[in-house]
Amino acid sequence: MLKWKVATLLTLVAALGCASEVKRLPVELSQAVSGQEQRQVTAKIVDFVLDSGYQRTINANSEFVVVGRIPQGLVLRPTQTVLTVEGAHMHEAYAVLNNGQLVGFYLPVERAFSALPLAVPFPLTLRK
Repeated sequence: MLKWKVATLLTLVAALGCASEVKRLPVELSQAVSGQEQRQVTAKIVDFVLDSGYQRTINANSEFVVVGRIPQGLVLRPTQTVLTVEGAHMHEAYAVLNNGQLVGFYLPVERAFSALPLAVPFPLTLRK
C-alpha cells in the first residue's frame, strides 16, 4: 500500500512539473504589401512572461521586418535571431504588435496566434 501511495505521489509531482501546451488560435496571415519591408530595430530591451510562465527577453537593437498582418496586429519576423514560445513544446515565433505593444506571437509553422497574458511596450525605430 505504501509503495502505491509513493508511486501515486511521484506521478502527481511529475505531472504538475510539466509545462502546459502553448495556447493558440488558428489565424490567416495576410502578406505585407510592397514597401513594408523596412527593417526596424528594438529601441530597448523588452522583457515579457509567456502564458506558460516562461520569461523571455528581446535584446535592444534586435532587427525585425514586417511580414504581414493578422486580426490581432502587425506581424514582424526577427532577422538575426529566432524567437520561441515555450510550453510543453517549443514553437518558432514572430512578434505581433498592436498600437506599439507586443500582444503575442504568430507561430508560422502552426499558422496560429499565441497571446501574451499582458501586453508590453515594444518600441521600434527604423534601421538606418
